[in-house]
Amino acid sequence: MADEINFVDLACLLRITPDTTLEKFGSAINASIFDASNLAGTLKQKSLIDFSSYYPGPNTIVVSDMGKALLSEAESKSSNPLDKLDQEILFQMSGGKRLPVELQNTLNIRSKDLALRLYKLYKQGLIIYDLKSGGADLHLTENGFLKAKELQPQQAPPPQPQQEQPAPSVAEQPPVQPQPPQMQPAKSSQRRTLYISLIVLIAIIIVLYYFVFVAKLGV
Repeated sequence: MADEINFVDLACLLRITPDTTLEKFGSAINASIFDASNLAGTLKQKSLIDFSSYYPGPNTIVVSDMGKALLSEAESKSSNPLDKLDQEILFQMSGGKRLPVELQNTLNIRSKDLALRLYKLYKQGLIIYDLKSGGADLHLTENGFLKAKELQPQQAPPPQPQQEQPAPSVAEQPPVQPQPPQMQPAKSSQRRTLYISLIVLIAIIIVLYYFVFVAKLGV
């Protein structure tokens, strides 16, 4: 039964005084008579409280020995230094989780262990809680909020986009060296053929001129 103890049970035990009666239990925990009766029955089932009635007086609620042991354990652990699990609870609360059942499902721990750690955070001034309608709402205090911010992982700065190197302007581009004209093999061959043709033609003219000159001498 001890494993089923949760933070609401512990918070309700803290509201019980020697003068608390079943009829006044609802106002003590800010709940309706129906919700208060259900919570009182649950605490009785977990052996955390007892009822004592003095006829014709009202039913008085008394914290049982098991309930006193739970309160003593919570008080003794409330002064322990914060550890990583406590820090994770603060971090989750800063993300919007305000109900003990949400924290229990997220952290996957026993409800009693969570109850003791929430009480420690409450005693050290990092959280507060409100009992309402048979449940508990958790809130960070200013110190708890600042502590949770310190525990948040630092986000790495986004990578800077690489700047493209501008293309060199026309004035910066090196001048292009003019390439010397290359003789085309085909044109050189044509010129050589033309020279030979001219030489042959001149030779033919000289020979013809010689024969004409000799013929005139014979006449």
